[in-house]
Amino acid sequence: MGSLVEAFRFLSVLPIPGGGKSDDSVISAAVASFPLVGLFLGALLVLADWASSHAFPRVSHFLSAALILVLYALFTGCFHHDGLTDMADAFWGRCPPEERLRIMKDPRVGARGVTAVVLVLLLELSAIYALPMRISGSSGRFRWAALLAFPVAGRWVMSYLCVRFPYARKEGTASVMVKGSKPLHLLVATMIALAGLTVAFSLVVKLPLLIPLLAVVCLTFSELLGGYFHRSVGGVTGDIIGGVGMLAECVILLLMASRVPELLVR
Repeated sequence: MGSLVEAFRFLSVLPIPGGGKSDDSVISAAVASFPLVGLFLGALLVLADWASSHAFPRVSHFLSAALILVLYALFTGCFHHDGLTDMADAFWGRCPPEERLRIMKDPRVGARGVTAVVLVLLLELSAIYALPMRISGSSGRFRWAALLAFPVAGRWVMSYLCVRFPYARKEGTASVMVKGSKPLHLLVATMIALAGLTVAFSLVVKLPLLIPLLAVVCLTFSELLGGYFHRSVGGVTGDIIGGVGMLAECVILLLMASRVPELLVR
């Protein structure tokens, strides 16, 4: 329970009482609960989509997409957005490893970081707007399943990065969490993530083939980008973990908005 509370404190701005100093082991174990935070956020996004469809019936999908991104930013405190901007400033160009690490520590935001966040948000807005409510040949509400699933998958990617790759600095915001994370934490996170995807694509909508597909996409994406950052700066940082997680969510939303789910029904 303590690790779950730490996961919510780390990944959200929810006013959770008892904000005292926790043991390092509890903080590092929070990695296992990341997908559970994503499942909670996904449920909030589904609720926002339902409310938007009733409040704005004529333009519900577009306003819902915008409100979902607003709710996502409010829930996370723009924590992942900040990671994406710092990551883009540091790696969108040619710099030595030491300079990249310094840029990610700089509180100022550059043009590359702003551009990266704007482009990702535009892609996410378009993808969420394009999500169909239903898919022919499959029962259930596909749109709600996708909204429930993408935050789970994104935080599963973050768990993977924490356990699979070393921390690139001697100390930092996520150093305790990354350095103390263990394969068991990733195993628990994987079980929670697969359970969340099963709820989305076996209960909310009948599309079970999407579960292994999303698992392969998430793990491949994590390994490729994590390996790149490991070679570039010697590991991951809090900015990299948040930025890669947000990019993974964008990829998943684009996949859900494409024809791939329809092809899996046939």
